[in-house]
Order: sequence, then structure tokens, then C-alpha cells
Amino acid sequence: MVGTTTLRTRGAATTLAGALLLSVLPLAAHAGVDTEPREGQPVVWPAENRTRIKTYQTGGGACSLIASPNSVGGVCVSANASDGPSIREVLKGDDLPDCWHERLTEDELRDTELQAPPEGTFYYWHRCLRGIDRKTFAIEPGGLFFAVGIWIYEPDDPELTELTPNQQAFIARFVRRGNVPDPVMLSSPSAVPWVNDDVAFYNAGEDELHVDLSIPGVEMRGRITELLVYPEGRGGPVVRCPGGGREVDEDDTPQSVPDACWHAYEQASQTQPDDAYQGEIHAQWQIDARIRGEWQPFHSFVKSGEGLMQVNEVQALVRP
Repeated sequence: MVGTTTLRTRGAATTLAGALLLSVLPLAAHAGVDTEPREGQPVVWPAENRTRIKTYQTGGGACSLIASPNSVGGVCVSANASDGPSIREVLKGDDLPDCWHERLTEDELRDTELQAPPEGTFYYWHRCLRGIDRKTFAIEPGGLFFAVGIWIYEPDDPELTELTPNQQAFIARFVRRGNVPDPVMLSSPSAVPWVNDDVAFYNAGEDELHVDLSIPGVEMRGRITELLVYPEGRGGPVVRCPGGGREVDEDDTPQSVPDACWHAYEQASQTQPDDAYQGEIHAQWQIDARIRGEWQPFHSFVKSGEGLMQVNEVQALVRP
């Protein structure tokens, strides 16, 4: 069974249901980088949704996985814990969570790109866990089901349900998460090049991630598959290269290392505001999920950053 991502309104927000559903379903469809091709420099990115959530059955349990430019991870639940405390031991007598709510963080609001809710209301995650017997904690015959939605509530709405500390520990026991690192724009072989020198841009941050889920055989991985760089800022030349780019040496050239993000500045940065080019770096991430021992594509998105580039002018020495 596949968990769906839905958006609903409650309380004072009910009258906006139609407009919200039209604007945000499917959840946050968005092109990560608006790159109109320049002559001789075509740029094509895969189509993407900013956030993806999907639930998989894993035999003895289920996993609900999520990937966005902010984080990658998920929640996996099984009746018999293979390592660490069991469901019963974690709950310590509290009821198994049914449906509960948590207000979206600023990062999550940015990732999902939802329009502002009505005054006095907020967006909340609405999560439900079904398919576990509440007495024996065994998986029911119909299997495990984890659903995720985004609902609008007033903060004092009586339907809002918060988890107890033991229920929060239950969720923490079975939730795994890894942050997607921001790309860091640097140039090589020199971080401060001269005019007309060839430099290659690369991502100086992490270009891979890995998250193990709480059920054996379920994991997620991510890697940067392509870089797109605006060395002189949006509207200027654009360069692209596979992976996270290449850090090159003094002896390297565009001919000897053709798969690097090469660029040569024609003017010094003193001509720019704050004496620096306002560069941009955009990293295309591919996220894969391993379910029942097999890797499969799960999601792709773009994560972006900025970089200030100083470029020196070559000074000619004139003898008197």
C-alpha cells in the first residue's frame, strides 16, 4: 500500500480548501533552477518535485520515506525490533500513536513552497500510523500503513493531537534522517584567479549522503550527478559538468580535463558591486532507496548556493 500526501483545511481555514488544493497538489511541483539556454550552451535539468513521500511494505513492517532539498530519511516500523528496544519497551504503557500533528518548520515551509495560510492559522503535518494491533503490537493482516498529509489548523483547535514523551520516543526510535549539505562554490587551481586564466569550479562540500533506516535492508543514499555554475552571476555565462565538479592542478587545462566546469573571466571583479562577482552553484541530487535488498531511484532535486568570486586584473609594469 502506498501512503499519500494530502492537504486539508480545518476550522477557520475550511473556506480556502478549493484554492489551496488547486495551488499545492501535487505537493510543491517546482523547477529547481530557472535556466534559459544561452546560445551554444543548452541547459536541461530533469523534471522534479521538491518533496516526495512514499510508503513501502517490507514484509514484517513498513517504511515511509521522504526526500527533499532539506533532508532525506524516513520512518520504519516493525512489530519485532531486530535491534534495540521493542515497541512495547519504548511506549512504557502509553497507547500506540494513531494520528498526531506537528507544526511545519521554516525549512519545511520553504521546501514545500506553500502559499501563506489564513491569518491566525498554521500548517501542520498530519501523520497517521495504522496496521499494528494495539494489544499485541503484531502487524495486522492488512499490513502496515503510514500516511502523511499537510493540514491547516488554528493553534487552539481541539483536534490537534500531540505525542506524549514515550510516544515521541517511539517515533524517534524508528525515524532516521540525514541532512542534504549545501553546495560550496570554489575555483581551482586558484581561489582568486587572474583575468583570462582558466579556472575550474567544483563543490567543496559533501557530494554524497547515506541514511540507514531502522529495518535491516532498508536504506537511502544520495549523490550529486551534475553541477551547473554561473561564475559571473545569473544572466552571465553558464558552465556545467558531471558529478560535483573537478578540483584541478596548475598543469591542468580544459583540453587535459574536459569534464571540469571551466571558465575564464574577461574582466576583473573591481567592476562589480562589492568588488566581487555574485556567482551561483546548483547541484543536481539523485536519491535512491534500497527496499528488500534492491536499489531503485526515489527522487531528484536541485540544491543551490552562492559564491563571491574575486578576480584580479593583470598589471603591466611600465619602466620610466
